[in-house]
Amino acid sequence: MKKKVRNLMLLSLLAGTIAMTSCKNSEGDKDEASAPMQNEMHQGEDKMEPYKGEELQAEFKEEGTAKMYKQYIAIKDALVNTDAEATKKEAADLAKDETSGEIVAAAEKIAASDNVNKQREAFSELTKAMETELEAALASGEIYKQYCPMAFEGQGDYWFSNSKDIYNPYFGNKMLNCGRVDATIK
Repeated sequence: MKKKVRNLMLLSLLAGTIAMTSCKNSEGDKDEASAPMQNEMHQGEDKMEPYKGEELQAEFKEEGTAKMYKQYIAIKDALVNTDAEATKKEAADLAKDETSGEIVAAAEKIAASDNVNKQREAFSELTKAMETELEAALASGEIYKQYCPMAFEGQGDYWFSNSKDIYNPYFGNKMLNCGRVDATIK
């Protein structure tokens, strides 16, 4: 029995150590390309200024795609702030304005929930649906596809951003800057 308890404690300690260091940037890594995780983890920050978002640097070939992307970013920013009500409102607006079935379904799922964790799960679906819409949609500028390896119990997941700076919609202030730029859409 003591051996089982000791093994369980060691596994818990190991898992905790991995979780605490997964998103930390080693001070020796100055080259952005060589550092798999470019930002420091911010756990335990209960009070943070609301994230205002980044200015859009990309221009789209079609106005409808531009509007859809701006609404997607508003949802992402609300999730960064862990604001279930704002997320719900922005998702309802997207569902009302959009015509793509997958995007509407994911946005409706977000809008139907008051639980930010359920909203984040549906946001993952929305991101996947958005990717096909964003490919070849830009007239100029860039959109950054970002990745958090810690999302969804270590399965990892993606989101899109206007900036290379990481503001994680899957964890909000718990791990605000956990992630990396995985690709750039041009």
